[in-house]
Amino acid sequence: MEQVIDQYLQYLRLHRETPTINYLQRLIQHHLTLVPYESFSKFHYFSLAPDFIPPLPLFVHNLTEKGWGGTCFTLNINFARLLTELGFTCSFVRVEPGHLAIMVEIRDKKLYVDVGYGSPIMKPVDLEAKPIHKMHGFGEEIIISKQCSNLYEIDRRSNGKTFVNKQINWTALSETDISEDIRMSYLDDDENITMRRITAVRFNGHQCFYLRNQTMKVMTFRNISEVRMDNWDRWLKLVRDVYQIEEESIRESIDFLKERDITLF
Repeated sequence: MEQVIDQYLQYLRLHRETPTINYLQRLIQHHLTLVPYESFSKFHYFSLAPDFIPPLPLFVHNLTEKGWGGTCFTLNINFARLLTELGFTCSFVRVEPGHLAIMVEIRDKKLYVDVGYGSPIMKPVDLEAKPIHKMHGFGEEIIISKQCSNLYEIDRRSNGKTFVNKQINWTALSETDISEDIRMSYLDDDENITMRRITAVRFNGHQCFYLRNQTMKVMTFRNISEVRMDNWDRWLKLVRDVYQIEEESIRESIDFLKERDITLF
């Protein structure tokens, strides 16, 4: 396992250090920059089992060889496994509906960590330190506010308007506790929109690239531009260039959606 951890860290361009909040913040920042949020791998993992989360060695192999990251369950579960191997104390928290984040306990603090939301939460958040936390980045405002004991609202806004709103259940859970949540995330039906579209997010310096099917938004701290791609060759080239995903899994995703009567090209 030590070799796997070293490969993971090498990919993140970091080294082993004593667990500190500063080290945790750098791990989060590098992860969000170098590991994409993407649904290409989710479709592939679904073909293996309807509740499949890659074990850490497979996750690292697919990251380094294929450029795969994942969606929230794959990303946050494996990031928590990395943190645990590095000496951090981790558990999971439900973010409802349909999301998962990490609770990291360090120096008597319980910190909210999320590298699987496709959002610029670039640091651990001490939820209990104050009733409202505000973060900004790439045209997005994230507001986390306490609702009552162990319940927080996380509100993502663009241009002052909410586009995602969820509830953080601030109760520590194990991997075993979230097995049903994982299964629900893979439901192969039209109600589960994650299984019915291609999504990918990558942060790159001062830019965020957000792909949804044929549309890519390029967001900076000052503006948002949008590229619409109706041409397969142009779309494939841009997706490969931006997300560094290997072509085979991209084609598999297109076929996966076609089998469900969703045709992008």
